[in-house]
Amino acid sequence: MSTRTAPRGRHAAPSGRARLAHGDDVPRGPRHAAERESGAGGLLVAGAVAAVVLVLGVSGTLGAWTSAIIGNDTNTVATAKAVILAETDGSTTCRSSDQTSNTATCTTINKYGGTTTTLLPGASRTVDVTFTNIGSANGSTFALAPGTCTQSPVAGSGTPAATNLCTAGELTVAVSCSPGATYSAGTAWSDLAYAAAAPPTATRTHTATGSELNAAAQWTCRFTVALSAGAVIASQNITVSQPLTWTLGV
Repeated sequence: MSTRTAPRGRHAAPSGRARLAHGDDVPRGPRHAAERESGAGGLLVAGAVAAVVLVLGVSGTLGAWTSAIIGNDTNTVATAKAVILAETDGSTTCRSSDQTSNTATCTTINKYGGTTTTLLPGASRTVDVTFTNIGSANGSTFALAPGTCTQSPVAGSGTPAATNLCTAGELTVAVSCSPGATYSAGTAWSDLAYAAAAPPTATRTHTATGSELNAAAQWTCRFTVALSAGAVIASQNITVSQPLTWTLGV
């Protein structure tokens, strides 16, 4: 049996190459290996990018399935409107809001005129006070509640025995109110009025029929205090005092 030897000479395959069936050479050296590694690396990078895109897409979708969110960006509250009463005699002003309870005591406005100038028999004095609703709510009622009338010296004391000016009728008080910053008898309210008589005791209330008690509205009350021309000598040197309470309601 004979053994064939590999071709020699010009028919021998070059070093580092192999022949295909059709005679084409196939690279076998380091360059070929680098090219294969480069191609494989590109495929790996492309695959990684595609995987990241896929994961991000899936994560966004899954987020909508695994949580539910509502944002409330408008959350507000408001306090109610209120009436606030201001009173002035032209030189002094008092406000109900001077106290946080919206209830204040005003000692600087004297409706009966004070004691600096005294009354002689037959004399009288007039004091006007103007009220304003400085709140933001409209008022619907305005009331005057007279407190207990007192005097010094007390009735029946001294010589001669002091007259009871709170009840005798020798000292009279009249009250009348009208809308506006100045008093007008022609438009006076009939439901908040006291005819000239002993200092009042009953509460009187005006109920609004229009906008006269609305926010920013003004109205004026006039007090007329008089001592009868026929006052007896026992009525001399007496000081009368009476608290008055005004209430503006909604």
